Amino acid sequence: MHPEPAPADRERDEDPASGAPEPVEDEVEAWEPVVTRPDPMSAADLQALLDAVTDDDEPWWLQEGDPDPDDPPPPEDYDLREIAAECRQVAQDQARATADAARLGTTGALAAIAAARRGPGQPGSAQVFPGEYPGRAAQFASGMLFDVMPGRSELATFADEAAGEQDSFDGASDDEVLGILCAWDRVEAHAAARKCAAVAQLIRRRPASGYPPKGPAKMPAAWDEFTATELGTVLAQSRWAADNMLGLAHDLEVKLPGTKAAFLNGIITQEKAEIIAHAVAVLDPAEARATEALVLGRAGRLTPKCRHDHRLKQHPRWKVEQLPGGTFRWTTPSGRQYLTEPTRYPI
Repeated sequence: MHPEPAPADRERDEDPASGAPEPVEDEVEAWEPVVTRPDPMSAADLQALLDAVTDDDEPWWLQEGDPDPDDPPPPEDYDLREIAAECRQVAQDQARATADAARLGTTGALAAIAAARRGPGQPGSAQVFPGEYPGRAAQFASGMLFDVMPGRSELATFADEAAGEQDSFDGASDDEVLGILCAWDRVEAHAAARKCAAVAQLIRRRPASGYPPKGPAKMPAAWDEFTATELGTVLAQSRWAADNMLGLAHDLEVKLPGTKAAFLNGIITQEKAEIIAHAVAVLDPAEARATEALVLGRAGRLTPKCRHDHRLKQHPRWKVEQLPGGTFRWTTPSGRQYLTEPTRYPI
């Protein structure tokens, strides 16, 4: 027996059960309630949900996005300073690992850089790798302070200290050892340039008769014939070697101020300075400086006997002819001609 539906115009304060008849005692089992709104879940859906939930599953009453009571406390319960410190440490560890790998030469990037000339303004020192450099040789790593320092006596002191006791190089990476090596190369060039400066001063004090010092460099055009013997004696060198030293010192002062500066800073070695001086041997000072400007910017990173002397010979305004006996006749852009003989080595 079903109760009759509630009247639509029933007052709000009216008892909803007042109109329902009292159930008969022997008909209770057959009575069902009236559903006045749709069931949100069918019996089949409910059974499927119950079948899918096991003891190991997330409780079915937790909706997506709700916190799990077994989860750790939310971030606001943590020490934010501790979290920030841990993040910084992770970042530093990653940077240090990258830097260590680079400094040990294990990356392609450093391999390309390591093959380039090191020093001030050179491509091999153009990049600094991130990370910590705790050793005594730290400032000689790629791009660091002493890696780009010109050749000076102070640099020699720093390189000596970085090498450690008995040149053990304890704690120095491969990159730092290469930086120290290149620093000594610049110091060596600087010492050779200072030596040439002292030879130039000797020339000023030994002018040939009729050739007084003159010009901005205050140099004589020629030196006394016994100067080479004097220089060779005090240095225990041959006269030929002393003559070459005198010629280089003279050219650096009179013809090649840019080469002299690069030599003094260790950008170019004595060998490269000699190559440049030899290439402009037949030129006057103005022509020599113009030629010097063509090669000096890249001379520091070029290997000796490179293309700069070949380019000079192939210049459209220059002419060179090879004569018997290895002698060359040069014709300058102004039309002057000079003869150069092959280098003769002492036996």
